[in-house]
Amino acid sequence: MAAPEALLLAGLLLLLAVLGLCQAGPSQLNSASGGSMPAHKKMQIVGGTSADIKDFGHQISWLRLGRHMCGGSIISPDYVVTAAHCCVDVNLNISEIVAGSTLIPNRGRGQTTQIVEVHPHPDFDAMSYTCDVALLKVSPPFKFDEVVRPIAIVDVATAPKTGDQVYVTGWGKLSEFATAAATILQKVKVQMKDFDTCRNRYAEIPMVLTETTFCASADGKDACQGDSGGPLIQRTEHKDFLLGIVSSGKGCALKEFPGLYTDLRSEKMRAFITKITGMKL
Repeated sequence: MAAPEALLLAGLLLLLAVLGLCQAGPSQLNSASGGSMPAHKKMQIVGGTSADIKDFGHQISWLRLGRHMCGGSIISPDYVVTAAHCCVDVNLNISEIVAGSTLIPNRGRGQTTQIVEVHPHPDFDAMSYTCDVALLKVSPPFKFDEVVRPIAIVDVATAPKTGDQVYVTGWGKLSEFATAAATILQKVKVQMKDFDTCRNRYAEIPMVLTETTFCASADGKDACQGDSGGPLIQRTEHKDFLLGIVSSGKGCALKEFPGLYTDLRSEKMRAFITKITGMKL
């Protein structure tokens, strides 16, 4: 091959390689449910510490083909609440729910049950993550004991407000660029953030936040991939309350962009839970 032709071919190959990198780069990343979503979405515990499932008995791991994919919270013997985006392209034949195990994979520890019904919120929007909530009906039901137990949905009248401390738990990645999820349950304390400030910041992406979402984070601490669907809780002296569901956000533990959570103080979210489960909130 003549030298000019060889140089032309090399240039074309380089151009194709660059285009391929652009298409495979940060424009998209895998969601916790195995689908794809815009790059500003994220979901793992960053900056946390190891936790014992006995202290968070409502926490479950949603496994697919034996691998942790999403979190969730037990709210009754038959129901788990999680994120709607975890339910995209769900295959119940390869899914199972594990409760009562600090370690994931659980290797026989805790309780394992199957998902028999999936109820994502009908108004869930995959771009804005509005109404990012879903209910999973399981069978056989959970057997409550000294470890496995339900969590109550937050009481709106006594719910945390801007500046209050809350907790997030899960088995997600320990850093934004980690290649594997945590095997030991993690916990992190974060702070409720001012919603208007957070909404204005996310409008720059652009991403529109609605009343079904709230923001929380702390310096170097966040939920980020693998924690999706898991709980953000209000911890009182005598009882825990489920305040939010790990939903989305930009990056991991970025000071300017707090994590985003589905707000269970929202009447729309509460009405949906009542409609599906029959629970009075």
